[in-house]
Amino acid sequence: MRHAVLLLLLLLTACSSSTQDDPNAPNVVLHIAQYESAPNAYLYGGLVNVRFALSIANRTSDPVTLTRIEIRTVSSGAYSIRPTSTPINIDVGPGQEKTIPLSLWGNARGGTLAAQEPVTIRAAAYMKGPAGPFVRLFTEYFTEQ
Repeated sequence: MRHAVLLLLLLLTACSSSTQDDPNAPNVVLHIAQYESAPNAYLYGGLVNVRFALSIANRTSDPVTLTRIEIRTVSSGAYSIRPTSTPINIDVGPGQEKTIPLSLWGNARGGTLAAQEPVTIRAAAYMKGPAGPFVRLFTEYFTEQ
């Protein structure tokens, strides 16, 4: 019981000290959706190709450019993705929304139970706007359907 309380306090401390978005950064919303995988794609351990769709919505009156995205999994799940940085050069005009495909290599743990575990992705999008560079942090949660 004592270990559980200590773990909870450590988790709360980590969450409260995590880096936050710049409140002065432009209003740009990012979202990652996972394409449906093949049946039993994560049943066997080893490398798997995980496909995503990255959506960028520019809710400002100025153009912005997505220059790079870093993606990784947080905690265990059906698969894990090592911290991966992907250079991208996407211009998003004022009021525009764009969606691009992303494909990353992950490592499936394998096993009947592990293949059904939810996966949490944490991403950092590096962007440039009229006031200079800024970063958007976001987290997505995927469950096997």
